Amino acid sequence: MTVSRAINGHPYVTPETAKKIREAIRLLDYRPNHAARILTGKHSRSIGLIVPDISDTFFSVVSHAVQETARAHGYLVWLAASNEDLSIEAAQVETMTHHPVDGILLVPCDSRNPYLKAIVGGTPPIVTVDRPIEVATTDSVGVENRIGARMAVEHLIEHGNKRILCMAANAHLVTIKERIAGYKESMRKARLPCSKEFVLKSRASAKSALSELFSSRERPDALFTANNASTIWVIEALRELNIKMGKDIALVGFDDVDFFTLITPSVTAVRQPAAELGNVAVRRLLERVNGDFKGSAVRTILPVTLTVRESCGCMRSAQE
Repeated sequence: MTVSRAINGHPYVTPETAKKIREAIRLLDYRPNHAARILTGKHSRSIGLIVPDISDTFFSVVSHAVQETARAHGYLVWLAASNEDLSIEAAQVETMTHHPVDGILLVPCDSRNPYLKAIVGGTPPIVTVDRPIEVATTDSVGVENRIGARMAVEHLIEHGNKRILCMAANAHLVTIKERIAGYKESMRKARLPCSKEFVLKSRASAKSALSELFSSRERPDALFTANNASTIWVIEALRELNIKMGKDIALVGFDDVDFFTLITPSVTAVRQPAAELGNVAVRRLLERVNGDFKGSAVRTILPVTLTVRESCGCMRSAQE
């Protein structure tokens, strides 16, 4: 009992006794049995993180921030990727629940799926990252998707563009729906024609859509791409079609990626605070785990910024 108290920082252990125990631990190379800790009702000192795609730049930054923040608080992170597959995600949640972690950070594949109702509000606590759950109430951390989209489109309008099209991958996601809504709000406010968004499935679909658009009489002045996948596909398609960004067409994307500065012209994009998203999500989850916060579910929204470069038509000197 005394050893257990010393390891867990219990105030009833005298400094002299604690020092002797630490020395014995060092000499014996003792390691606590975490399985036994869990059986006695103690925390596992681990949390789960489930993201759609580890290779995605945005989620890799979020994952790194989650790991660093968790480690700073003495927690290990179990990382899993759902590959945007609901059955994989559900299995991962179940595994983490039965081989217990103290809490789960989740980026849901489908925010409306009924299975989510059964996993929130219980044990372990769940905090969603980026995509809030729409069919149940739980803590969530996200960004200003609608405001960011408006910032992007209004910047294109300020350049004198009138025919601005929206292109998006994964348009079924709640975050992308918010960005599309922001695009439409800005177009209506400026009294400009607002066409239905182009839903992209791949680079080939982006090339096909752009080829058709630029062959028509009403070719677009500018493009707003609603996520990094659509931005990358559009950039590749424009290059293959020999259509120059910043000259033949203006472009602003949502979700900045570091290599956008290496492209010529460099890409103007809405930057999400990905690292802060991970940091805040961990802190919120640990507040629930440790009982520091017992109030109703909280939705935290972080601000975004517009990083102006050259693809929108701005000259390099105007960015400085």
